[in-house]
Amino acid sequence: MKFGLRLFSARRASSQELVRLYQLAASALAAFLLGLAALPHLIDHAPRWFGSALMVQPISGKIVLIDTGSGQNFSDESVAERQAQAVRIASKAGAEAIFIEGRFVESDPGIPDLAKSIAGANQPVTIGWPLAYTADENYIGVRVDRRASFPGVRETAQANRQLMTGFVREAESPMLVADKQWKSFSAAISGVDYVPGVFPIDYRHRATDIKVYSVDDFAGRSAMSSELRGKRVVIASITSLERNALVPKDWRVPGIFVDLIAAETLIGGVPFRVPTEIGYFFAIIMLYIAALMPRRMRRNTYFGTTGLMVAVPLLVAPFGPIINSGAGLCVLLVYGGLRLRSSMRERAAGVERLSGLPNFHSLEDDFTAARGRLIIAKVENYEEILASLETAHHADFVRQIAQRLAIGGTAQIYTDTTGHFAWFDELEHAKSHVAGLLALTSAPIVTGDRTLDFNCAFGLLDCTIEKPRQAISATIVAAGRAASRPTHISYVSEQEGFDANWQLSLLASLGDAIEREQIYLAFQPQCRLSDERIVGVEALVRWRHPERGVISPSQFIPQIERAGRLKPLTAHTLRLAARAADRILSTGIRVSVNVSATLVADDDFVPFVHENILAGGGRPSAITIEITETARTPDIERAARNLEKLRSIGYHIALDDFGTGEANLSLLVALPCDELKIDRSFVVLSQHSDRARMVIGALEKTTSMANMRMVVEGIETEEDRSTMIELGCEIGQGYLLGKPQLLTQFIQMLGNQAVDEPRKLTLY
Repeated sequence: MKFGLRLFSARRASSQELVRLYQLAASALAAFLLGLAALPHLIDHAPRWFGSALMVQPISGKIVLIDTGSGQNFSDESVAERQAQAVRIASKAGAEAIFIEGRFVESDPGIPDLAKSIAGANQPVTIGWPLAYTADENYIGVRVDRRASFPGVRETAQANRQLMTGFVREAESPMLVADKQWKSFSAAISGVDYVPGVFPIDYRHRATDIKVYSVDDFAGRSAMSSELRGKRVVIASITSLERNALVPKDWRVPGIFVDLIAAETLIGGVPFRVPTEIGYFFAIIMLYIAALMPRRMRRNTYFGTTGLMVAVPLLVAPFGPIINSGAGLCVLLVYGGLRLRSSMRERAAGVERLSGLPNFHSLEDDFTAARGRLIIAKVENYEEILASLETAHHADFVRQIAQRLAIGGTAQIYTDTTGHFAWFDELEHAKSHVAGLLALTSAPIVTGDRTLDFNCAFGLLDCTIEKPRQAISATIVAAGRAASRPTHISYVSEQEGFDANWQLSLLASLGDAIEREQIYLAFQPQCRLSDERIVGVEALVRWRHPERGVISPSQFIPQIERAGRLKPLTAHTLRLAARAADRILSTGIRVSVNVSATLVADDDFVPFVHENILAGGGRPSAITIEITETARTPDIERAARNLEKLRSIGYHIALDDFGTGEANLSLLVALPCDELKIDRSFVVLSQHSDRARMVIGALEKTTSMANMRMVVEGIETEEDRSTMIELGCEIGQGYLLGKPQLLTQFIQMLGNQAVDEPRKLTLY
């Protein structure tokens, strides 16, 4: 009931629901286009073949075929002469009606003889002319190919709806050819007065059940004439024609058999058919409903709808009804492909690559439906422990921790990349269980040839917080606080003012801020100091909070990093930077985007960067990865390997804030980079320190000899610019040269300046 109210209410769809609805719209359009290519009709083959294989519909016995294409004298007589002979035989035998397939050439010498036989027949004679494409001064298009004129003969058109596979699924009568209504040959053969226009051919009638005789079978055999008495005799050649029609079970047959089966369909009754459009819209409606359902109900609806649309046509086909579900299955097929692609991406985003365990994205997705309270364990000195291990043993270490935490229960363990492990449990059980885990997690772990001691601190969510992100963030904070307690346990409710805590609110709203584009980039130009021409740009992350206004990165990035949410933010900024780089691609200017050094040594760092840049529509050659906080690089050797891989793909690497902390010459040697950014503190010191000026000048010469670019940050006055020019510096960044601004403003700034050719802008 709750879901029904939710489904039909005017509520705003969530971002994931909107994604599914957009995918549904794309699937509906794709299925429509596939329908133009007849793919749904090909899918509809299967039930009809299945039905014809299981069930045989008896033929009426009213139709007999005389084959004029076989016999010993075939090479001596023309097609029309053989047909004339067959007309005389059928007329003399007392046939009810005679039908001739008009597939002879206009120059056939037997046409006069055929006309004479038709004129002498005592029964009504009908001829079926084939269709042909014509292009002359009078008409261009398909017309009925009348190859002779026979007075008193009823003329029909011999044509059926054939797919590219050769399968003829439908017949039509009357049909419009060259602005004229023609009765179909099959409808004439049936003798049925009412024909419902386009109708499906019932292939439960077998072509092999139709009586077929050769003209030569009647030579000197008067007794054979009784086989034709009172029958509707069709005269055609079946051995000389190409077997160009595909029918179930009998496979390739001459086209005349399709006409005969179509005639038997009209005699026996046209099977009930559900139009293609019904299946198409049924699939769309069911997928629309499913798109708004919770995950489990949604998946059940997907499987149920697909099973229904596959099984029902197969089950009813042997009994006659034809349910054309091909178009609907095309919708499901395309939608399934799009959802599979999305789920693979979501799975990749929802799994911690090191261990294969679900990560905190999955934890957030599962939070609402989970039973019990959230518990988060924080492994102390996690990064230091990993740094001491060989990379090959990292996954084993993480999995062993997860196994210990799961002992005594069947809980799903979630993890992130910063040493947090989470699961759900009933609160009372969790309190006693965590007490036992404290002893268990204090025991060493053996991985490879190493024995490692580790400890965990536990945060328990013992109160109600509705929003998953806020609840997870609060529990992470509690786990962090527990590390400083003797008990190593902390409850969220113990946090003073937890329900209104600004930091928690900030962390919890990060995902919404990304979706609503409140997290954005400001672009600060990097200019040539000599003439202030733009040669690059740095993308700086900003947060425009609906309540707090623009929040400085120094306020939210540390909180986000402590909560283990830095990676989603970095992914978002990489995509935004890639989009910006694509917008200004023609200028040759690279966009620098900041990445924390804490991420550089991650095993998945290279695909993480590259996939997000590509997802944003960017090119590696247009992006500079600017490494910040280099003092916090957990593993210099692995970081160097990752950066070298990025360079090999085409990215440029910049070392930010050089000269502060541990961003020094040792890192300049250890980390492959193309650009060095001098911290503003050097610019300030250069105004009154000769030593600072000497260092800057030496760095400029060093980077020039190393074929690197050096950017001086903090150029805020003309004096700063003049001093840097005197020291040989070429490129600067600062408020004097341009403030951080929106992309549209930066593009306008570019338009107001004469920008060098791309090859000059790189300065590498």
